[in-house]
Amino acid sequence: MLALVAAAPVTAAPPPVAPKLYVVIAMDQFSAALYAQYRDRFSGGLKRLGSGVVFANAYQSHAATETCPGHSTLLTGRHPSATGIVANSWYDRDTKKSAYCVFDPAGRIPQRDGQPRGPANLKVTTFGEWLKAANPGSRTYAVSAKDRGAITMAGHDPDGVFWWDDENGFTTYVPKGTSDLDRLEPVAAFNKAFFASWKKSGAPGWRKLDARCAAAVEPDRFGGVTIDHRVPPAGWSPVPHYIDFGTPDFKKRFRASPAMDRVTLDLATQLMDRAKLGRGAAPDVLAISLSATDYVGHRYGSQGPEMCQHLMEVDAALGSFLARVEALHVPVMVALTADHGSVDAAERTAERGVPALRISPDKIGAEVSAAVRAKLNLDFEPLTGGGEQIVIAGPPERRAEIEAATLAALRARPEVYAAFARADVLASMPPKGKPADEMTIAERFALSTDAVRSGDIQVAFVPYATFGAPLNEGDTVAGHGTVWNYDRRVPMLFWWPGANGFEQPLPVETTDIAPTLAALAGVKMPVVDGRCLDLDRGAADSCKRGALQP
Repeated sequence: MLALVAAAPVTAAPPPVAPKLYVVIAMDQFSAALYAQYRDRFSGGLKRLGSGVVFANAYQSHAATETCPGHSTLLTGRHPSATGIVANSWYDRDTKKSAYCVFDPAGRIPQRDGQPRGPANLKVTTFGEWLKAANPGSRTYAVSAKDRGAITMAGHDPDGVFWWDDENGFTTYVPKGTSDLDRLEPVAAFNKAFFASWKKSGAPGWRKLDARCAAAVEPDRFGGVTIDHRVPPAGWSPVPHYIDFGTPDFKKRFRASPAMDRVTLDLATQLMDRAKLGRGAAPDVLAISLSATDYVGHRYGSQGPEMCQHLMEVDAALGSFLARVEALHVPVMVALTADHGSVDAAERTAERGVPALRISPDKIGAEVSAAVRAKLNLDFEPLTGGGEQIVIAGPPERRAEIEAATLAALRARPEVYAAFARADVLASMPPKGKPADEMTIAERFALSTDAVRSGDIQVAFVPYATFGAPLNEGDTVAGHGTVWNYDRRVPMLFWWPGANGFEQPLPVETTDIAPTLAALAGVKMPVVDGRCLDLDRGAADSCKRGALQP
């Protein structure tokens, strides 16, 4: 006879009732597939985070799986259709030019004339802003290699927002009425010290190859680019990708290396210590966007030794960072997720059993425009833009026939899976609560679509396609930006010191992060698209602690 033995209760620290520090980390291009692939190899920070609450199948639910839209969901609780950040760039119908997602005429950048940056395009508020409304002493800092990674997480009027500038180190935007010196003061000493160190000792680069990241036997060829992983220059990186400080190639190589994330975490640690985050009377936010996974994925693909080695190094760096966080001995909540996923280069994908191809969305857009022009006997170019967003040009009385001809031409092409008129997309908003993995293609586009900023026609290309044809090393050999789940699915982890959490494989959304943190903080929040996720196995229901709806 079988005896039933009750399992011993798990002793674990519950989530802090009122964290003093919220650390939110975005690993750019860290797909759920990569997390699953390497999870059993992690021994540092990613392993520690995995001891908390793990949502292995979280979704950036929208179609525009790019850096700016993805980051805009994390601390707003809103989809890009509400944040207004519908893409990294979109066509501005008023100026008839491309509009960058964090372009802001009010935010001048030191030593970068003509490149103003700021949060003007972000239409909604962030968790840090909700905290500050409830607790004026709350502070928000954000740091990233990318301006769009830092600014969209920091929100409006943060206490500090910094990103990497290849020539000047970490920089920021300077609103009218403030000075360069004051705005850069928090990073001035850091910039001076690391540039002095690099000039003396050489730039940080790839470390000794992890034995689990064995290099390929043969070089990989992507389009017109060959990447030989096998034989390093004598004395340099075994991946092999040596970074020579001070040369033009330094910029590309440094960003596409684990060193970029190490430096970002170093600055985050210094800001945390300098500002004494988590040790004031009010709770603070530290947002960190780690960009190097994205640069490595674009430059080398996601299934080569470079990605393996990069993730091993980032895991170690996150371990050191979390140790510093834990040493603060204050109530802290850490959340980690990604802004989007990716697919590996088409050539290597095809070699490993899944049909894939390279396509050129710009070329397709030009050919479709020419076909529409010929069919309708137009004396002007009827279409602007390309990729998944196409804008119709021409007089209002001809727009309907141009739209119909364009949709027909797109749907006839073998590279196109589906194409939709914007009006049909706007009418396809999914009902609240529909699981992200069950959404239709049109519904995914709806969550990315703004009635003014988005294109007139939305295009979904066939699965597993890689955009562009690289010609030189440093070109993009792999990427993201599609409606497909490999680009939408990301991990989402919540951790706090002493956590012994649980794993939930069912789909959740990145828009759930902000309302979950708001519940822990007990602060009023605006209407959001996400929902609070209970982090304590229902014992005390962390979602009932006080997140206040308007």
